[in-house]
Amino acid sequence: MLDKLKEVEGIDKTGTNIPQEIEEIKENFVDFIIGNKIKEAYEWISYLYVTLEELKEKMTIKGWLFSREMKSFIENPKKHLVKKLFLYFHDLVRGRISAEEFFTKGRQAINSSFGSNMRSIYQIWGFASILLELANKDFKLTYPEHGYLSFDRTGKQKSGTIPPNAVISDIFGRSFSFFIEAPRPIAWEDGNDLEKVWKLYSTLRPDMLIYKGFYVDIVDLSGDIPIKRPNYVIEFKELDNWWKRWRYLKGYKPLSGNEWRARWIKGLYEGLAEVLGANLKDEMPSFTEEKGKRIREYKIINLYKSIYNPDKGVVISRTKVDDNVVEELKKDDILVVDDTQFSSEKLHPIADELLSGSQVKLNYKELAYEFAMERKNEFVKWLYEKLKRLGINNIDIAFS
Repeated sequence: MLDKLKEVEGIDKTGTNIPQEIEEIKENFVDFIIGNKIKEAYEWISYLYVTLEELKEKMTIKGWLFSREMKSFIENPKKHLVKKLFLYFHDLVRGRISAEEFFTKGRQAINSSFGSNMRSIYQIWGFASILLELANKDFKLTYPEHGYLSFDRTGKQKSGTIPPNAVISDIFGRSFSFFIEAPRPIAWEDGNDLEKVWKLYSTLRPDMLIYKGFYVDIVDLSGDIPIKRPNYVIEFKELDNWWKRWRYLKGYKPLSGNEWRARWIKGLYEGLAEVLGANLKDEMPSFTEEKGKRIREYKIINLYKSIYNPDKGVVISRTKVDDNVVEELKKDDILVVDDTQFSSEKLHPIADELLSGSQVKLNYKELAYEFAMERKNEFVKWLYEKLKRLGINNIDIAFS
């Protein structure tokens, strides 16, 4: 593969006349890096759609919305990965980077995109499966009102709030609010605003938060954490042997509005200079970074628990988890649901956990309507007798 890359290195200094047969090298490169894993991607996508279609039927939702990145990957995984090579390949044929540099950067870009999207597929499948289990308990989607389930958080915080991805409710007054990858930064205008919302930049972000009740905004900057305390913190794990991995946590220090702006300008200038092959005349400021730390991957849920203080932490794993790890997590009151593969019923324990201790509020009007719709013959007979006793004989009953 490297020899083919060397053949096109620097062949078009302007990058304006790249032949189509050379463009095909990008597809060959993706095949070389990903190999048979692309088949696994199509399998996971198929499993996801099976669950979503079942959820659509049982919860009577109109459809779903993916992020632009996720939508592109799901529609055509290979084509999506080829797109990630565009800038690097353009630099290669212009001679701005060597074949070896392209190989390294391209491999990193492809593996990163592939891993991120496969993780998102499992996360969305897990979210949909929890909803499906609750749909079997007669829960319905009550937010968003338009009936489309959103798996994207892009732009959701522009109004200065953190809204849910979904809220579901039943006729007994029980509701659950779901937030994917929250908290996230909200809109700010100046240094004073940034100081207030900085916790939203620096706070660790779990895969999903669940609240008991109907929550349209969880921002709360008055406490130690920048959001309302969740009832459940959930982590999804899609990889084999994920508990053997380490995670690097970045260090964050508070920034003033001026420093944030200066960092942004520095990044913009340096990025443009690299693309244009220019040298910066102005001296750019330097910044010190806070030290991060490494932590065992399975310990991250403990860290989330210590920060957000939920009623319970939950780990959902596609594969079987080592028994010793499971026991260690259980001692910390963490629910582990493992070896799920893509079987939605494996997430039944989570639905049970959510419903445990939930308070029921009876709405007699809604219950009466539900009863009438489920037992129409009995209801019609009762209604005829009721109306006749009132002297009403011209009766025409229609169910829309």
